[in-house]
Amino acid sequence: MVYIYNKYVILYLFLGFYLPLSSVYAASLHITWADSSSNEDGFYVEKRGLNENDSAIISTLSANTTSYTDNDVLVDESYCYRVIAFNSAGSSYSDESCMEVAEADDNGYDSDNDITEVEETIEYVDDSYSVALSHEFISKPIEIDVTEHGLYSFYDESHYNSDNSDATVSSVVFDVTSGNSRSRATDYFAFSDDDTVLSSGYVSMAFNTGNSITFDMYSNGTSQIARIYLQAGAWSSSSASVKIIAGDQTETITLTKGYSWQYMAVDISFEGTVPVTITTDSDHGGYSSVMVAGIVFDEIETTTRVVEEVIQYAALVDIQTDNGTNIDVSDNTFFNHQLEVVNSTLSNATLSSLSYIGTTKSRTNRYTFTDQNDKTYKGYQSMSWNPDNGIALTLNSGEQQVNMASIYLTAGAWSHESASIELIINGESEIITLSSGFSWKNYKVDIEFEGELNLEIRPIDTFAGYSSLMFAGVTLDY
Repeated sequence: MVYIYNKYVILYLFLGFYLPLSSVYAASLHITWADSSSNEDGFYVEKRGLNENDSAIISTLSANTTSYTDNDVLVDESYCYRVIAFNSAGSSYSDESCMEVAEADDNGYDSDNDITEVEETIEYVDDSYSVALSHEFISKPIEIDVTEHGLYSFYDESHYNSDNSDATVSSVVFDVTSGNSRSRATDYFAFSDDDTVLSSGYVSMAFNTGNSITFDMYSNGTSQIARIYLQAGAWSSSSASVKIIAGDQTETITLTKGYSWQYMAVDISFEGTVPVTITTDSDHGGYSSVMVAGIVFDEIETTTRVVEEVIQYAALVDIQTDNGTNIDVSDNTFFNHQLEVVNSTLSNATLSSLSYIGTTKSRTNRYTFTDQNDKTYKGYQSMSWNPDNGIALTLNSGEQQVNMASIYLTAGAWSHESASIELIINGESEIITLSSGFSWKNYKVDIEFEGELNLEIRPIDTFAGYSSLMFAGVTLDY
């Protein structure tokens, strides 16, 4: 589960059933997650083989995306996935889910069959509750809007907005063996409802393993997201962590630096009755403290999605050579190579997924895109001339609308041999052959499309030296 401010992401599977490690009958694996707000910048999808230690980001998705399909899977292999939500305040991670891909069996399961969607929350279950945890570092929270949300304040030991949530907190105990617990009113951690401040403050305790806060959370029959707002600091150069224990699950939050205050939000998705403990992994003196401010509750709403027929039309319209690298995007929606979006309201189409294949590097020169306010966006993603490297994009047109996507590329092969780029447009191959070697060519590739456009761009063959393919961005017309 991933949560950014009022954003949560729960990983679901387009599978007939879910187990922590189970076989699925599919030529691809499809994951989807619930999305309730719009203040994330986007999502990363991480993947690893079951027997591999390291995960790799296989896709960067735009904000408000709720699914991803991985077609790069092999029968009898197992894969583990994790979704990461990110914005300017930081990143937050879902739990990992692992699946095995199996061949069709005697019961007739086949990759060509329709996949029935069963929404199954990835969570840890025992006889009395289910729970999943995640956390993120946040900027100093001056005001926290709890309109239409339930609130429990540690500062004044009170519930607010009870009509908006069935969840409750009870049996709150500050077990402090080092120092004292103190309540303090502040001008931040101000929980407000329609501009009315309900509570503003926190309860603190020394950063010590002998100190803890314990309480129980009750969901009262509904699935809930509980977001706990915390502040912590260790006046030390040694490693220091805050530990959150919910049921049988533990979330360890390691402070990224010493001698300063850091602010964080811990998200717990749960059903039933869950005991929670907040403590530390080490002892630190001076100002070192842990502060708890409040818990904001949000009921999880799950809906069944219906798989609909996807309209797919796409055609290569034009390839412009030596297009230049100073591009005016004042009249277009523009996505750069890092999925930053400019003028999103100027087109009903969108770039919903951008992935880099193989080894690539982000650069901050060559291309300059300028909007109507003279703000510039520079750079591109570069990769060596090797067919194992490439770019994969998924675009969606406006409803019942044909849109135009313009792809900005630079390519150069340091060779006397002919060099080409392959564009795979909804499964159909188009070839761009470079007119000469030992030089850079700037391309603007125009593709007309309706519905979903899946585009993959790769170099053909392998060339050494400076030989590279560069992707700078995409513009979309209205």
